[in-house]
Amino acid sequence: MQQRATQPARRGQHNYTDRRHPLAQATSRRPVPPRSTTGRNTQGRSVQARPTQGRNGPGRPSGVNNGARPSSGRHGRGGNSHRRIIGAVILVALIAVLWYALDTMITIGIGTPRFYNVYVNGVSLRGYTHDEGVALFDTIEEEWQNKSYELYYGDDSWTFSPATVSAQLNVDTVLERAWNYGRVGSLSYRKSQIKSLNSNPYYFESDITYDESQLEAFIAGIHEAVDTDPVNAEVAADVNGPRVVTQSQTGLQLQDEETRELLRTVLLYGSEEERVELPVEVTEPSLTTQEAEATLGSGEPIAECTTSIEGSRSNRKTNVRVALSRFNGLKVDPGETVSFNAVALERTEANGYKEAIEYSEGESTTGIGGGTCQASTTLYGALLQAGVTIIERHNHSMTVGYVDPSMDAAVTDSGSKDLVFRNDSDLPIYIYTSVTDTTATVTIYGERPEYRYEFYSVVTEDNIQPNAETVRTDETGEYATYTDEKVLVTEGKTGMRSQLWRESYDWDTNELVDSVQISSDYYSPGRNIYYVGVQVRPTATPSLTTGTW
Repeated sequence: MQQRATQPARRGQHNYTDRRHPLAQATSRRPVPPRSTTGRNTQGRSVQARPTQGRNGPGRPSGVNNGARPSSGRHGRGGNSHRRIIGAVILVALIAVLWYALDTMITIGIGTPRFYNVYVNGVSLRGYTHDEGVALFDTIEEEWQNKSYELYYGDDSWTFSPATVSAQLNVDTVLERAWNYGRVGSLSYRKSQIKSLNSNPYYFESDITYDESQLEAFIAGIHEAVDTDPVNAEVAADVNGPRVVTQSQTGLQLQDEETRELLRTVLLYGSEEERVELPVEVTEPSLTTQEAEATLGSGEPIAECTTSIEGSRSNRKTNVRVALSRFNGLKVDPGETVSFNAVALERTEANGYKEAIEYSEGESTTGIGGGTCQASTTLYGALLQAGVTIIERHNHSMTVGYVDPSMDAAVTDSGSKDLVFRNDSDLPIYIYTSVTDTTATVTIYGERPEYRYEFYSVVTEDNIQPNAETVRTDETGEYATYTDEKVLVTEGKTGMRSQLWRESYDWDTNELVDSVQISSDYYSPGRNIYYVGVQVRPTATPSLTTGTW
């Protein structure tokens, strides 16, 4: 009998498919019992039966001879058949045992010292002997130690190898486990493992050891070269108009955990790519250069206002310059609200302001920051022309000499008066300021307003006389000497009522579209300032006249 192996031959294994197992060959040569000839005529021989009486009846051969047990040809055939059945059963059992033994031996590969269908670190060892597998991984480990990889992002690159982090590929133990798979345990357990390998290879992974501090230092070096914060584009306005002064830049951030996993994978499996890109998160700036350039509009000024500071003293000019300098280059985004006081800061010497003349309670006095109101007034004039929405504005307590009535905008350091405005256009506006020795100028760039605006002042009531006075003692006697002497030193300004009107004209046809009142203001009259002396006027004594008699 010939039994083929149920397991297909593996590379490097002995092929049992076309060979007979010795036990199987011995079983196939087992002699077969001869066929029974009892009760049959054979060549040159005949069998005769004697007639006798007995239980077989008369006239039938009884087979009884001299008192011996009757024997017939049929009974002899039955004995041989019994022996044949027993022999057949034994033969079948023996064949079954031999077949199972042969199948088991073929399945578990007895006499075949080779790896089964197993993988180590993704490398198939099927068909390799133990020594061949060890030699294979000696070569792999040597190549692995000498292999380097180029990591890159953008134009920067870094070389990484197992030596970079003192890495070791600990494969010896895993090779032994792979070799023992299907070789350890009972025959039935080994057989089930090996049969499973026919369609399902088993994968083993070795561990790698490396210096964690060296890995972190390597990653930190990449961080230092790659990581950058996003930079928004910046626009500034100067005498030539707004322009992008700072180019935008995307932010880059190396992803720590993804980089660690990438390096571990490269250590264990290598990479099919010669250059490996690092995982870097890109953050876009809030305002790109392209977006900033789109906000510049035509680049032409949409409004400009100039006031004169020619007759002002040095400290007052300084205050105007300091206040307006804080608005120079200011960008006001669509929907953004701006407070003059917040931008100009508190009027203190620490913030650059000096003592100069200012209005207070109907008269001129001196204070830190005097003249700041001219800065706010100049800004107000430009904002009106640009069509910017004015949320809060106040007139002075008395008229000023550098603009017409109702065209001023007073501010106070206490915050009781402020100039607040909002950009309701679709594009940012940019403010440029300049102060010379004789003028203060505010220029605004942005989206051209719907109409061209002109403003004019209307005085509705004039020459309102002062109804209050201030009397001061003249300690030096400059204006008055005696207490009964009252001298008018400063005549209070007359008051007035006025309005500001805006006329809107079509840009193309120059046609008047509408005329709107912007404000109605009252300027109170100033106080008359008197000085009196501090000395009591002496009383005159009568003189004696000598006559002749």
